[in-house]
Amino acid sequence: MTTPPSASLKLETEPALDLSAESRNRIPGDLVYKATADLPDHQRNAIRRLHAHYAENNLSLQEVGALISRSPATIGLIFRGKYEAKLDDTVSEIEAYFELEDRRAQGRKLPFIPTRLSERIWKICDGAFEFQRMAFIVGDGQVGKTEACEQYAAKNPGRTVYTRMPSDGLRSHFIIRAAQQLRIPSGAKTAAVAERIIAAFDSRMLWIIDEVHHCLKESRGYQRLETIEFIREVFDLRKCGVVLIANSSFQKALHGPMEKFFQQTVRRGMYTYNVPHLPTSQDLAAFAAAYGLPPAAGPALEVQTEVIQKQALGKWLTLLRIASKMAAQKKQKLNWSHVQIARDGIAHLEGR
Repeated sequence: MTTPPSASLKLETEPALDLSAESRNRIPGDLVYKATADLPDHQRNAIRRLHAHYAENNLSLQEVGALISRSPATIGLIFRGKYEAKLDDTVSEIEAYFELEDRRAQGRKLPFIPTRLSERIWKICDGAFEFQRMAFIVGDGQVGKTEACEQYAAKNPGRTVYTRMPSDGLRSHFIIRAAQQLRIPSGAKTAAVAERIIAAFDSRMLWIIDEVHHCLKESRGYQRLETIEFIREVFDLRKCGVVLIANSSFQKALHGPMEKFFQQTVRRGMYTYNVPHLPTSQDLAAFAAAYGLPPAAGPALEVQTEVIQKQALGKWLTLLRIASKMAAQKKQKLNWSHVQIARDGIAHLEGR
């Protein structure tokens, strides 16, 4: 299937993108990606992570240099790939800084709880990265797909880009999102930004794209299909791994009226993983254990089953967090009765 000319023409006449006025006159992400492209993995990943920290926190080169005991001039040269001295000591300082930051961050937020599902998703991401192929992770919401992929990206900075598809699925809006993730500023038209995004990827990178089913909305559908075409273009030209995450409507589209169009994408795939609708008992036991609880049994199991089946995993994890906070406030050891009380309290607020 070909895209009608009218759809392409509309994209060409869109106004210039403006991701962030504050991004101007700063070292852009795609320049750093290009400058570090040929470095050993640990060096390029460390420098790219440092640049991401610089961009996302709107730091100056002087502030970044202070973090790792380097001058702002040195940081600028490193980001631009013009630093002529050896990078070993500087990269060691960067890694030490982020190791400390990661430890501190763990004390400020709830830790991620690994499960069989997340481990399976991580293996799929590893496979797509290693073999430079596409992979599809398909399943309904609130089962843990997004959290697992975000965690994978966080643990593999520099080589992994995680992008969430905008709710309208439009190519131009997706390009804005991707440029933001790559820290590419823009005062240019969509086509120019798209070229910079393409050039930022290479065969030693993985692109994880979440909520891909937003591309399938029926109204103005051709523009949304161009979003898939753009992703496929990046994959074909840059030989990077790609993981597409979507709900069950995407799976249906692969075999619906647009099957011929999607076959061009499917043929590039290595895995299609259909995520179970409900978490396994082993994963639920892992969540309970993370809060110091034994596996649910008796009345607690009934509550767990009801919440999981009717309101999904996200609601259940929220209940566990509320119960944990409740027990802490009372200076009590968390037990399943706290979870029951939290569940009854929410039901009362909801008028049930």
